[in-house]
Order: sequence, then C-alpha cells, then structure tokens
Amino acid sequence: MSDDMVYNTSGDLVRNLVSGSDIDVSEVSEPPMSMYDYEMDDRSTLRLVHVSREGLSYPKFLLAVEAFGFSKQELAQLLHISDRTLERIHKDKKRLSTPQTERILEVSILFEKGWDFFGDKEGFRKWLSIPNYAFENQTPLSMLDTKYGIQSVEMLLDRMAHGIVV
Repeated sequence: MSDDMVYNTSGDLVRNLVSGSDIDVSEVSEPPMSMYDYEMDDRSTLRLVHVSREGLSYPKFLLAVEAFGFSKQELAQLLHISDRTLERIHKDKKRLSTPQTERILEVSILFEKGWDFFGDKEGFRKWLSIPNYAFENQTPLSMLDTKYGIQSVEMLLDRMAHGIVV
C-alpha cells in the first residue's frame, strides 16, 4: 500500500473502492459515508448498489487485499473463487461478479468498523484470529466467507462497542 493511502478513518476504504467507477452515475453523488455510525444516506447506498452491479476491477481487488492485510488467495477464498478464476479476471481485464463485489464491500465496512473500535488495523487483525465463544470457538475471520457470518461479526463488534460482555 502506498504511504499516502492510510485507512484509519471511517469510510476511507469504501470511498476508495467505489471511486473512479466506470459506469455513468452522474446523478448519484458520493457524499461522505460514516459506516461506523451507519449514517449513510440513500445516495451513498445507491452508489454501493451501482458499484456492486458493475463489479470491482482487479486493481480495486488488490486495493482491498492490501487494506485487509490478506494475500490474494485469502481474499479469493473468502469470495469463493479459485486462483485460476482470479487470474482470468486479471488477464482478461474482467470484473468481479456482483456477489463477490458485495462481499468485498461488506467486509470493507466491517473492517472500517473494527479499525475504529480497536483503534488500529493490527489490534483488529489480532482479534479476528482469536477463537471466540460467540462463534462456538471459531475465529471471527473464519466467519467472513458468508453474508451471515459477516453480519454476526459486525453484531458482535456492535455489542462490544456498547459495553455488552460477550
């Protein structure tokens, strides 16, 4: 990741993933998003819908890889795509599918929330790797391969943010 691209504030990663879209969304503005507090307005959500439908490009996939601290293979595994398919997307300059793009955006929102809660990327990354009683001693990271797993990890973060012992 370049030195000038630091994702420590809410919305930075998601903003960078949805910026520079190839489709015409001139009627859709990109207001600041506050993912941590869920103060997204209809236009912000509509922007996510447009980008999800369009699909993220391979360079945006790499941006997510760097921001998450994953390898390409780890993120591909969360998206349920093979290394070969990922290479084809890159070589043929194709885009990720709508479900794959949505998963990256959902995980991005979760990571921004986790970075805010833990105060840094490393603390959140460590927490993701520790087995958690709430997930039957699975790691939160292992839950991120499904929409419901992402939601469960997000709900747990919300409870922790409100001081609820988990």
